Amino acid sequence: MELPSFYRTFAKNILRHSDVNPLHVNASCKLSISCSMLSIVLMLASSICVQATGLYSPQQLTKEVASFLAKDYGQTPHERIDINVGNLDNRLRLGQCPNGVEFTTQDPTGLGGNISVKAQCNSHIKWTVHVPAQVMIHREIPVAAQDIVRGQSITANHLTSTVVNISSIRQGFAANVNAVIGKEAKRNIGKGEPFRTAQLDAPTTVRRGDIVVLESVAGPIKVSSSGVAMGDGRLGQKIRVKNDSSERIITGIVKGQGLVQIL
Repeated sequence: MELPSFYRTFAKNILRHSDVNPLHVNASCKLSISCSMLSIVLMLASSICVQATGLYSPQQLTKEVASFLAKDYGQTPHERIDINVGNLDNRLRLGQCPNGVEFTTQDPTGLGGNISVKAQCNSHIKWTVHVPAQVMIHREIPVAAQDIVRGQSITANHLTSTVVNISSIRQGFAANVNAVIGKEAKRNIGKGEPFRTAQLDAPTTVRRGDIVVLESVAGPIKVSSSGVAMGDGRLGQKIRVKNDSSERIITGIVKGQGLVQIL
């Protein structure tokens, strides 16, 4: 095996500064120091040759991460996924993984964006690399077909659908029309905007002064009476109601349009 040029030069310098004849170094080895250093050179060269034939290249790692992400995120007929794996340092030296590299997506939201992939080898060769990547998920979701003002009840006429890069939406959003229709806008929503969860509220089903049905449930027994709402109430909210019969102010939960269940 021929030594790399660096190690050939290193070995010659060792022998040049010793009293040992280079032609008889293996036979006599009169200077133990020179022989020891030459042995180290040979061992290093041998190690490099072994590594050179068993490296897992950064290019191979990048390719396998991209393939893993494509399978991990999947794709439906109504979406498109763009994947870009960050460049790795070409000087990275990783040993081949006999049992295959294990990949783990580090994406707590599941919506892509700037993420990281943990690549790990758990065979007799052990190493871990965190690979940066960008996953852009383009999906068809409902958006506002027109400007919607605060307090407006949203109907099907307010909606249209378009393909949006959902990975760029930093808040929760409505993925389908059922999550939007019937809700009330908590703030103004511009035309073309996706419906963020924070912009939507349950509809106001009871208004102050409305005559409501008061319902009391105790096991299989249900008792109904009437009362007057003392304030506005959304579905699931607590409100105060004045009972028509007893004129007592009681608290109940809005269960539907004009229906309050007594606590």
